Amino acid sequence: LQPDRSWKEAVLRYVGELDNPSRLVSSRDHLRQLDPFLVELTLNKINTESLRPFMRHRKEVDGVSNATVNRALEIVRRILHLARDEWGWLDSFPRIRMLREPKCRVRFLSRQEADALLAALPAHLRPVVAYGLATGCRMGEILNLEWNRVDFDRRVAWLDHGTTKNGEARGIPLNNDAILALRAVKGDHDRWCFTYRSKRMDRVGSGFKRALKRVGITDFRFHDLRHTWASWHVTNGTSLQELMELGGWKSYEMVLRYAHLAPDHLSHAAARIERVLEIVEPNSTKTLRFSKETTHANA
Repeated sequence: LQPDRSWKEAVLRYVGELDNPSRLVSSRDHLRQLDPFLVELTLNKINTESLRPFMRHRKEVDGVSNATVNRALEIVRRILHLARDEWGWLDSFPRIRMLREPKCRVRFLSRQEADALLAALPAHLRPVVAYGLATGCRMGEILNLEWNRVDFDRRVAWLDHGTTKNGEARGIPLNNDAILALRAVKGDHDRWCFTYRSKRMDRVGSGFKRALKRVGITDFRFHDLRHTWASWHVTNGTSLQELMELGGWKSYEMVLRYAHLAPDHLSHAAARIERVLEIVEPNSTKTLRFSKETTHANA
């Protein structure tokens, strides 16, 4: 008979098997918050009810959002899935319900705002932001980029396993803007692409916030550069399937947040039920008219 495994055992194994640095950092923070509430439990005692004290504490005492609580609950579910499907520690576990979240926020810049921001940035951050706008890469993916993963001739960069959000390797096609951003820092460091005072940057710092304030851009985070990149793509005709591949999203649902920016991709579908077969030009004065016979017949 399989002995009851503790939450503590599962956490130690989970952290030990993580090879994605960015996920390891975020997971550890959530696990520290969960520990006082689950450390005495075995895996078969973890369910929505046993998690309610944690959820209540984070909401009422710490004042965090539902989304922050859900990120921790996702880790709990991930560990329970591993315990059942890969480690053989559980036969089953109950459903853990997520808290309701507001619809995903999509904040993006216009071309004019982006140009103003670039002009206001300090010299060491300008190539970082320009590269983010050109590729849609996340902050960690940009700041961890090494020269041995950049090929100027083939116009491509590679993100190795463990350096992306989902842990999987990904190729990044480099357009002219990305090439120019990289050329601006070529020769600054032997290993790292983006540096400050000859050291790899681990964050963009307050210089980014000061530049935003200087040009009057509000409610904007560094990650919104990725939203800006995706929004520019969709409004310029990139399909959602292409965007999904370019951005390294594993789920089609993740790119649907941008679908409203290009409703014209449904124009052909809308035209399939037209009754007027002739072309109606944009400057036409043609209006909807019915003959008397048609009106009486429908009365």
